[in-house]
Amino acid sequence: MSSLDLFLLMWHVCKKGDRFAALEPISQAVKEVYGSLSKGVAAGLKLRIDNGSQYTSDYFLQQITHLGIKDSFGLVRQPETNGVAERFHRTLKEQAIHGRTFRNIDELREAVGKFVMIYNEQWLVAKRGYQSPLEARRNYNSPRNAA
Repeated sequence: MSSLDLFLLMWHVCKKGDRFAALEPISQAVKEVYGSLSKGVAAGLKLRIDNGSQYTSDYFLQQITHLGIKDSFGLVRQPETNGVAERFHRTLKEQAIHGRTFRNIDELREAVGKFVMIYNEQWLVAKRGYQSPLEARRNYNSPRNAA
C-alpha cells in the first residue's frame, strides 16, 4: 500500500504467511512499477514493516535490500506505528472475510480481489480528502503537481 495515496498496488492470499508469502506482493509491485526485479531497481523506497518473523528473516531482508528497498520497522508492541496497514487489514477482514465461509483458497482470493478493486476505485478515505485511493493517485500524478 502506498502511504502517499493509500492505493493498494498488489496483494497476495496464501494458506501460510511465511517470509516467502510476505515478499510476494512486494515483488509483484516492484515488477509492475519498475519492470524488473533487478538489483537496486527500487532504490529510494522505504517499506514500513512490523517485527514479525516473516519480516525479520534473513531471506526477506536480503531480498528487499537486493531490490534497493530500505526497511522501516515499527516499534515493538506498538501496532499504531503501522496504523495505516493495520487499519486496512481490519477493514478488509470486516468487509470481505468475517462471517463468510470459503470452500477453498480460490474463493477467498476472489473475495479479496473484489474488495481490493472496490477499495482502490470507490472507497472514500478521509485522510485523503474523501477521495478514493485511485483518485488521490491520479490527482498526485496530474501535470499540475509535476512541477
